[in-house]
Amino acid sequence: MVFALIVAIAPLAGAQRANVCSAANTAQDLPDAPSSVAGATAAAVDFKPVFATLQSSGAAVAPASSQRTRSAGRLDTNIAPDEIAPRMTVGDKVLAGMKDSVSPLSSLAWLTSAGWKHLIDGSPNYGTDKGAFGERLGASALRDVSETIFSESVFAPVFHEDPRYYQLGRGHSILRRGIYAATRVIVTRADDGHATPNLSLFAGDAAGSALTLAYYPSKNTSFGETAETFGGSVGGSALGFIVDEFLDDVLQLAHLKKQE
Repeated sequence: MVFALIVAIAPLAGAQRANVCSAANTAQDLPDAPSSVAGATAAAVDFKPVFATLQSSGAAVAPASSQRTRSAGRLDTNIAPDEIAPRMTVGDKVLAGMKDSVSPLSSLAWLTSAGWKHLIDGSPNYGTDKGAFGERLGASALRDVSETIFSESVFAPVFHEDPRYYQLGRGHSILRRGIYAATRVIVTRADDGHATPNLSLFAGDAAGSALTLAYYPSKNTSFGETAETFGGSVGGSALGFIVDEFLDDVLQLAHLKKQE
């Protein structure tokens, strides 16, 4: 089902690629975080008051970096403050979503989620024996992979949204960085760099949660259980953005990565 949707949106790639070529295939100097102006995809609903509130809190909008010195890879989805992000084509988004869905951090998330649910005997309720843990791990992986591909490979092109996370970076308080990261589930950036509701993430998490009806135990397929799964997925996405914001700092403190 996931790959059928990807094939369905493939014709969009040609049109977007043509737009990129008209810009001489040069990397676009995009801001490090969304501005406060809503994108065209949000025209049906006035989200400006929400964005204004987020911006006035000093947590949602990062200033444009004046020290960008290197270009991010076209499939990179975690953009550092000193990186220039090239414009993504539809094909880039499809490939980036596939890459993200099976990354080492994603695998760690599957294991953590399955381990916690097994410990508390939570949903999906497969039991508490060794076989049940394997079933939970498989279900966690399938749900996370489907949500990532739906969000980044399918709905990001449909809604013309940029699926990448732009770090706020050092020079800001830990609290501000944490709030900024967590609010990326609510507001993201459109392809043109303007702020827009993160429709692709909500739609992707909803589609992935709905897909659990096909492989979760029957007791976990009610509307309430599926809504709870969706809520957990959105919360997990917020936690993932916080990890994206602070991971480099943690690795540097642990001397596992050189400070740049």
